[in-house]
Amino acid sequence: MGGMNFAVTRAALAAGKVGQVGTNTPVAIRMRYIGSGTITSVTIVTGTGLTNITSDGGTDAYTFATYTTVGALVDAINADGIFEAKVLDSLRSYASDDQFVDGAITASSLADGQSVYDISVDTSEAKYFAYRLTANRGFDGIKRGGHRVHLQEAVYYATLGAAAADSFQVYEINGTVETKILGELSVSATETTKNFASGEGRLSANDGNDLVVILKDGTSIADGTENLLQVVGVYE
Repeated sequence: MGGMNFAVTRAALAAGKVGQVGTNTPVAIRMRYIGSGTITSVTIVTGTGLTNITSDGGTDAYTFATYTTVGALVDAINADGIFEAKVLDSLRSYASDDQFVDGAITASSLADGQSVYDISVDTSEAKYFAYRLTANRGFDGIKRGGHRVHLQEAVYYATLGAAAADSFQVYEINGTVETKILGELSVSATETTKNFASGEGRLSANDGNDLVVILKDGTSIADGTENLLQVVGVYE
């Protein structure tokens, strides 16, 4: 009975969520400062690496030649204990080189007031848009094990160099394990809607897991103000 009560309560508290990213706006890595001093700078140099300069950590330089994937870079940041980092609108397995928007990164505030540093995807260089459906896009301590996410619909528009099979994808993320659960044909320069059972169904992750929706292209994705990937889901 307890399990049934939990399931009913969780379903009753479910909330619809809509997320949208465009040119250079997916957040590949989100960081927050957990040190005790001050931050001088957080800077990405495309093709070289990430450099964090703080009063308590000094200069922490993470080269893409050493940390060759997004996941390896996040793990190295966390190991130093000056910033806490998480992979967000990306995959751990993606290459770090030519992945991120170049330049200095300033702090921004989440809706709950948390101060974060967002390392964004350079969508024309990395050649993809992505958005993560998760119970926790910040660092507020939500225990994902008690939550589930569902994808109901995705809408996208982008000028692709070569629309192709398996270029619209959905991955289920279980910790560091990334499993592709959907791969479909992409469409270029046309607003395209992907849903399930004519919009009445949904694609669900297992308890505590995330879903990452990806539109990618092996040739090119042109920059443009009209570019979008909009994801409609449910968190419960």
